[in-house]
This record gives sequence, C-alpha cells and structure tokens, in this order.
Amino acid sequence: MNKSKKIIKDTGKPKKKHIKINPMIWVAAAAVLGLALIAALLIDQLYKRPLVVVDGEKYYLEDMKYHIYTIEANYDYIDQLYGGTYWDSANYNYPSMSNREYAKLEAINNFVYELILYKEAVANGYTLTEEESEKVEENVNSFINDLGLSEKFLKENGFTPEFLRDVFTRNTLATRFKQDVIDSLDIDDEAIKAEFKYEDYRQYDIEYLFISTAPTETDDEESDDNKANEVKKQTALEKITSYREKALETEDWSKLVPEDEKELIYRSSYFLPTDTYYPENLMEVMLEMENGEISDVIETESGYYVVRMVNNNSSATYDSKVEAAITEKEEEEFAKEYESNIYPKYTVDLKEKAIRNLRLGRITLVD
Repeated sequence: MNKSKKIIKDTGKPKKKHIKINPMIWVAAAAVLGLALIAALLIDQLYKRPLVVVDGEKYYLEDMKYHIYTIEANYDYIDQLYGGTYWDSANYNYPSMSNREYAKLEAINNFVYELILYKEAVANGYTLTEEESEKVEENVNSFINDLGLSEKFLKENGFTPEFLRDVFTRNTLATRFKQDVIDSLDIDDEAIKAEFKYEDYRQYDIEYLFISTAPTETDDEESDDNKANEVKKQTALEKITSYREKALETEDWSKLVPEDEKELIYRSSYFLPTDTYYPENLMEVMLEMENGEISDVIETESGYYVVRMVNNNSSATYDSKVEAAITEKEEEEFAKEYESNIYPKYTVDLKEKAIRNLRLGRITLVD
C-alpha cells in the first residue's frame, strides 16, 4: 500500500534577527554629523555669504584675504610681544571693543577704501604704466618667494600669482589716483614749512667713543674706598686717551674698537639743541664743534667721551618734521574730499551678520 507523503508547509512568517547596535556608535555618528553640519554652516557663513556689497557687486572673504592677512600679521606680531594677550585686550582708541574686533573693522574698511579708489581710477581711465606693471610683477614674485611663506599658507589662502597680481594692481592704481587728487587740492606746503623754526630742529650728526666710570654690579657700591674709584677712573682715562690717539689717524671710527673690547664702545648718533640726553657739559662742547673736529677727552659724571662732529648743520630732522606735517595735512584734506565727493558715489552694504562671524587671528595665519 502506497502511502502519500504529506508536505506540510510552514505558513508562519520568518523570524527577524535583531541586531543590537552599540549606543556609543550612535553617539559617535551623531557627533560626526553634528561637526559636519557645523562645518557646513561655518563655510556657508564665511565663504558663501558676501561680507560687503558695493554697487551690487558682492565681495566675499576670499576677496579680502590679502587685506586680512596684512592686518593679522601686524597684530599677531604685537600679540607675541604682549605674551599672547593683545588680541583680546581693549583697543587703546576704542576701549569698548577689543583689538580683535577693531582689527576686523580695519581690514574691511581698508578693503572698501582701496576698492572705491580703484574704481574711481578705472572710471577716470587709469591703467598701469609699463614701469608699474613691472613693479607689480616684482611684488608678486617677492611675496611668493622672498617672505618665507609656506606652500600650504599660499594654497589655503588662495594667494596665487593671479590673485596677487589683481591685489597689487588695484593698490597701485588706487594709490596713484589718490595722490593725483591730493596734488589737485589747495594745500600750501610753504605755509606748513614756515610753522617750524629750523634752529629748533637743527641736527648735529656725531660719532663718539665712550667708557663708563659708573659702578657696575660687580663693584661694591657701598664702599667708601675713594682710592679704588680713582684707580678705576684713571684706568678708564688712560684707555680712552690711547684710543683717541688712534682715532686722530683713523677715518673709519667704526673699526677702531675690537669686538672683544668690553669696556669702551663706539656709537654713531645725532642730537638736537634742545635734547637733554647727553650731560650738560658735553652738550656745551659739542654745540661749539666744527665739522670734522675731534674733541679732547671729556669727563662727565657717567664716564669719558671723545666726540667727532660729522655734520653740525643737518636738516634731516627738520625735513622729516615738515614732511610729516605736510603728509598729515594731505591726509586730512583728502579724507574730506573722499567723504564728501568720492564715497557718496557708491552704495556700500556691509553684511553685519556675516562680518560678525569673522574672528581675526587665525583666518589667514595657517600653520
């Protein structure tokens, strides 16, 4: 008897296998996604959103990188001198804001200022001269090759030859346009010059030998041994006297004193009639000296001097003072012209939200 095989089909649903995921994996994944989101937002805020719009043209962080770099480099140098506290210290002129905040505004204002002057130059038909073009190329090559900047720095900041060429071109044309405007202004250089009396700034160029007779750290300052002090002074006098004899026969005094000489020094300097740096009796002698004249050994409270008068009628300080005063007046008058007749031609929209997110100090100063 044949028996039929009965096949019983399992109609039940297959059981699912439950895989347990370590909660730490979820935490790590969430952290990575969170960081990615934050990074994306930062990139969007800093790089995608314009910082400034001038006459409808948008300018982004990458457009301002050079101006930001120059500010960051200067402030970072000062920050190192201050032991890392300068960036976040109160600004001297604007105590309500930090140096970091002020630097940000300075960089953006510099960019806008130069941009507007460049636009004015172009509108007035300015183009680079052959000499200026060569200078721009020199500046590009110097920036890339002579400043010790790393390839990483140049790459991450987008400082390509093309970018730098544009930067230096704008600066060159803006500077020339500004100077042409200044030259057209009614500024009386001679009147400014007349405000300074030449005799007040008459400069005396000198070089001198000096040896100190003042107590040193190794001397017993509390000692009343006048004999020891007199011996020290006599020794110093003999030494500088011997060097004076050599100086009388030497044109280049800078080579008189050996490198291993620890007591007697050579200096090249200058002074004005109103200066009080040098001892009074020394000043009296120097003010009467003729060009090329070499003094006797002059004793002062601090030590002995031998002086040679190089030029008793130099105009260097006077010229510098006058030039600085003229430049100050030019900047003052140009600022009025810029604010009244140049800047108002343009619509400048500072994007405060995007600017607020900028934190100067590490934008361009990559390792």
